Amino acid sequence: MSKTLVAYFSASGTTAKVAKNLAEAAGAVITEGKLLNGNPSTAELKAWVNTL
Repeated sequence: MSKTLVAYFSASGTTAKVAKNLAEAAGAVITEGKLLNGNPSTAELKAWVNTL
C-alpha cells in the first residue's frame, strides 16, 4: 500500500489552502515545511522527518 504526502510552504496562506484541499481529495498526509536555520545536521533532519 502506498502513502501520499503533501508537503508545502505557504507565506501568505494561499498555498496552505490549496495543499489542504489536495491532501483531503487524495487521502494524503499533509505537512507544512519549516525553514531550518543554517545547515542542519543529519540528526536534525532525521528528527524532522520522524515528525511526519
